Amino acid sequence: MCICNALKDRELAAASGDARTVADVFKRCGRRPQCGKCLPDVAQMIEDAREVEGGAQTVAAE
Repeated sequence: MCICNALKDRELAAASGDARTVADVFKRCGRRPQCGKCLPDVAQMIEDAREVEGGAQTVAAE
């Protein structure tokens, strides 16, 4: 959740799908990071999305 930009976790997670950076996520939401407290959480969402995507590709390849 990004309190400064009034963004909920589901909005950030949806925007983090194939994002490469935290800045990409905020751009997709039409916002810019403010205080920075949410940046580690958004970075984790990007990493989680990569793991899910990587797992889906592994299953598809099998």
